[in-house]
Amino acid sequence: MVQPKTAEPSETLTSEERWERYRQMALTPEQVAAGRARLQKEIDRARAEGVYEGLLKWEGKVHWDIDIDALREDRD
Repeated sequence: MVQPKTAEPSETLTSEERWERYRQMALTPEQVAAGRARLQKEIDRARAEGVYEGLLKWEGKVHWDIDIDALREDRD
């Protein structure tokens, strides 16, 4: 059996260098706004199609036939 390699840091960064890397990867305010607008458009579409009302009809009626412990036993 092949032993997995352990992850080793390729470089050591100072705290300030880590923050700088984080700032470079962060979304711009325009990207955040565009993402929110896209999400709101999907929410509005789902609301218009009656998705939420369709889900409400199942409230309190869905019951699992198998408990989580039995599911975990299947993985062993």
